Amino acid sequence: MNEYKYKFLKRYDKDSIEPFAINTIAQSFNERYAQYYSPKNTDNFDFISPDKQSALEVMLILPENERKEYEYEIALDKNGKANLHEIKGVKTDENDRILSYYGGSISEIKKAIVGGINRKNRKALKRLINKKYSQVDLCLVIQDGALLDFNSFKYYFEEFYTLDFLFRNIFFITRDTFIRYSKSDDFVEYKRKIKNK
Repeated sequence: MNEYKYKFLKRYDKDSIEPFAINTIAQSFNERYAQYYSPKNTDNFDFISPDKQSALEVMLILPENERKEYEYEIALDKNGKANLHEIKGVKTDENDRILSYYGGSISEIKKAIVGGINRKNRKALKRLINKKYSQVDLCLVIQDGALLDFNSFKYYFEEFYTLDFLFRNIFFITRDTFIRYSKSDDFVEYKRKIKNK
């Protein structure tokens, strides 16, 4: 398998998403996140600060049709065939490689984001019973099909002002944007920088 194809088929894996998230936060927001490390014990947050005072959890947000397309590509590579029928609005070439498909709506992405924050908050509360951190952040890597920009977050996520969660910062990484939300600063957009490899 060539390197590009390998990366393409692994693009939503934990081992791809988590380093991408921490590197983007470190480059775009605060370099101290570059010092965070992944703990060996799996019943912990995704990243911990060197002084063990701060933690970061990372979550991927995929619309359902995007998830099905991803599963199709992996199955096609593994088995040489896969089922296209579950993918909405799909168009393929003569080799059954996908050319285009319906990516998802803003309302679906919004529901997944709010639901994801609530799930991660419950999980974080349970973890904090045995592990004491003074700060926990959440990063959502969102496959949004370029639907969301800074104004979209301010417009579509008004309920953030009433949501109850423990995260000091919630980072949103989309295809085109890097946004941080905190209860003290509201939504703030930063220039999205990606570490060159």
